[in-house]
Amino acid sequence: MPKILVMVKMVPDVSALRFDSLERRLVRSGVKSYMNPYDKKAVEEALRIREREGGVVSAVSMGPPQAEEVLREGLAMGCDGAYLLTDPAFAGSDTLATASALALACRKAGFDIVLAGRSSVDAETSQLVPEVAELLGASLVTAVRRMERVGEGRYAVEREDEGGTESFEVAVPFVASVSEKINKARAPTPEGKAAAARAGVTLWSADDLSQDASLFGAAGSPTVVRSLHDSSYERKPAIFRSADVEEAVSRVRALLSSKERQVPPAPAGSAGGRQGWSVFVEGEAETRTALEVLGRLGSLGMHPVAVIVAGSLDGRVAKLAFEAGAADVLHVQLEADSSWSSAARAAAVSEAIAAKEPAAVFFPSTVRGREVAGRVAARLRLGLTGDAVDLLVGGGGELVQVKPAFGGNIMAEIVSRTEPQMATVRPGVFPLAGNASDVGKVSTYAPSARQSEGLRHLGRTDVPAGPFGDLDRAPAVFCGGQGLGSQEGFLSFARYALGLGASVAATRKVVDLGWAPQSLQVGLTGRSVSPELYVSVAVSGAANHVVGVRRSRVIFSINSDPNAFIFRHCDVGLVADYREVLPSLADGLGAAVREASGGRGTPDTFKRLSGGEAEATG
Repeated sequence: MPKILVMVKMVPDVSALRFDSLERRLVRSGVKSYMNPYDKKAVEEALRIREREGGVVSAVSMGPPQAEEVLREGLAMGCDGAYLLTDPAFAGSDTLATASALALACRKAGFDIVLAGRSSVDAETSQLVPEVAELLGASLVTAVRRMERVGEGRYAVEREDEGGTESFEVAVPFVASVSEKINKARAPTPEGKAAAARAGVTLWSADDLSQDASLFGAAGSPTVVRSLHDSSYERKPAIFRSADVEEAVSRVRALLSSKERQVPPAPAGSAGGRQGWSVFVEGEAETRTALEVLGRLGSLGMHPVAVIVAGSLDGRVAKLAFEAGAADVLHVQLEADSSWSSAARAAAVSEAIAAKEPAAVFFPSTVRGREVAGRVAARLRLGLTGDAVDLLVGGGGELVQVKPAFGGNIMAEIVSRTEPQMATVRPGVFPLAGNASDVGKVSTYAPSARQSEGLRHLGRTDVPAGPFGDLDRAPAVFCGGQGLGSQEGFLSFARYALGLGASVAATRKVVDLGWAPQSLQVGLTGRSVSPELYVSVAVSGAANHVVGVRRSRVIFSINSDPNAFIFRHCDVGLVADYREVLPSLADGLGAAVREASGGRGTPDTFKRLSGGEAEATG
């Protein structure tokens, strides 16, 4: 019977947080805290395993004494026990210091399976679980959407990533994070709440875990939050009413024809003279992120730069890297039967980092990229910034990594005290660089050790891109929100957008409702896009959505609610019922799409997919 630990976190209600721009700090006064909703899914999955197989389920958390409330919520759901790591010595812990404490607690408590939610709503980095797995020396699978026992101590798990699904068989002990789609978490019963109120919570201090105080708190934290700032950036919205449809579209077209590109401000300063910057790319599917980062590093004056390719390498990838500014391509070779393994990749890349001593290493902020990055950071005890959306240069020439936090409401500027500095970088946040050169040096690195783990790869299924266009390269993106009313409403909107030659995106709510595939999701928990023209229709524009579209050149938003948040973050807003105005906007928006595309006209593929229709029905 398995012994299951569930890592749970106390998080604030991010929608109630305020940012004091004068003090440059978050105001938490009066803000309620609760169990991270993704962790509730992990508790639920642990309880379901116990119901099928027997066993013991315990919740473990780290935080101030009031975090005991979160553990009692887990007890009320049905957990058998609870552990709280609480000590002033833990104050100021970053991800690595937190992972160190939790891993030690897991060892002390004993475990077969460690579960957690895929991320926390206040950080959204997804790097804690991989770091805990590495520190425990355990197998790891993240973003699990299905789990079932297939033998004594063995489980079949299926996980979802950006390109499809992947299946594994994993043996205990293992660590896993669960997707929010894995189940529906139960609500505590009155009997459960009464039992939780009577139950005891085991309290552990830092000394209970280790006598090495350097592992915890600020001393054990290689990353430091240098400052916080509001996530908004300067746009000057022009808001029109439904009677002014033609004027609104004319304004959009005028902005497109303007040379001025309204994007978040470029960094001041330069890191000229810095040597050995590296970009890590897993393989062909992740190449675009590596190329985007190369371009950003070049704009910061960082030379030379290199691409590390762990796994297969073909000439096309190398050529693209050189064109994007890379001076070198380092091919880290993997055994053919372990190329799918994040543990094998992390071990090989860690060895290459130790040998080559780069100044910084960047990973794609994807399911597998986060797994590898987290393992490398824990293995080498390096600072890691998760899900960076910008890279800046500080006054002393240091790298500053900017990431969204607390639901995207603020941006945190993070610096690392260790080298190489590391970050996972969100795909799509930087424009592609190109045409620097088509030649450079390709070298290989063969790791000396082979990584073994209790994980067997069963296969993967790639999900076709579908008929919605290419969000990564699209000059024009149309995004539909929950206000479209139904799946048919979204599909009708998609046909309209495709008929005009645009690609189609969706908000998280639309994806959660099942109206659109996850590959279309744009925002903090989805993709970032940077088209010339971004058109949102029936999108409220919460902060976590705006984070994913902030680098669009021109944002045009249509919403019937004049107080919609999106109107604070667009260039042109139209307060109108989309069903009434989209038909009359077809010609004007079609022309705007062609202008965003450089006058190339409507792609034939879009015409075929849409059947030439330009309809808007709800």
